[in-house]
Amino acid sequence: MSPRLFSALLLGALVALPACSAGKKKTTELSATVTGSGPQVSDSAPPPPNPPVPAANQTVYVAHIVDSVSGNPIGGAHCYLMRAVPDPEYMRVPARRDVVSEYTTPLHGQFIGTADADNKMKWILVSGRGFDPFITEAGVSAPGQTVELTIRATIIPVCEFIVIQPDGDRADNAIVTMAPDVDQPKLEGKMASRGTSGNIGTTERADDFGLVAFNRRPGSYRLTFSDRKGRYRHYEKFEWTGKQDKPIKVQLPPKSESKPW
Repeated sequence: MSPRLFSALLLGALVALPACSAGKKKTTELSATVTGSGPQVSDSAPPPPNPPVPAANQTVYVAHIVDSVSGNPIGGAHCYLMRAVPDPEYMRVPARRDVVSEYTTPLHGQFIGTADADNKMKWILVSGRGFDPFITEAGVSAPGQTVELTIRATIIPVCEFIVIQPDGDRADNAIVTMAPDVDQPKLEGKMASRGTSGNIGTTERADDFGLVAFNRRPGSYRLTFSDRKGRYRHYEKFEWTGKQDKPIKVQLPPKSESKPW
């Protein structure tokens, strides 16, 4: 075959490819997951699947996570089936020893967890992006039973920051506090002996790209930023409106600032 003939055949094949595939339709199943960066309320979600039948030594817990106002299902709610109520400082991310199972709800808002039937109380913790963590009593785990409940939740706004180091690079694992703009109560006893700042539940670590997110209702806040070792501290007061088009960039100073409050 001559080079000219081969080139002509190759060109014809490339031109024909789109025509051959134009008649095929690619369909996408939209019911399984939640897209975007936070929880979503849906008024047209597909029905949830039927829960599994519990074994004789198990209890199946079925929780429908719904919007507290509309009653519509919430997709993207991170739920934990718990064998114990966590301490307040572990409500956002509970200790693994207390977790039976965890799952992020699809668009239909249904959470399913299975526990051994030990005849002890279980709880469901709703946490993750867009929620003030809260826990609901789920009932005793009795043999061969299915426990079904509806949990009403409120999605709150997510505020994001990108922390920049003094040299201009992003501050991976930066330490950021977003606390209400009120004087912290004086700590006593065990908490004071630990040397804690009183910011339990208000401090987060940024990811590898310096991005940190907070679930916060609109209001006045005190912000503290530092790198992953606590250096280059920056402080500011912040009015959070509850709306944000993109993360706010924060530049760390070359030298830590004095705490203004």
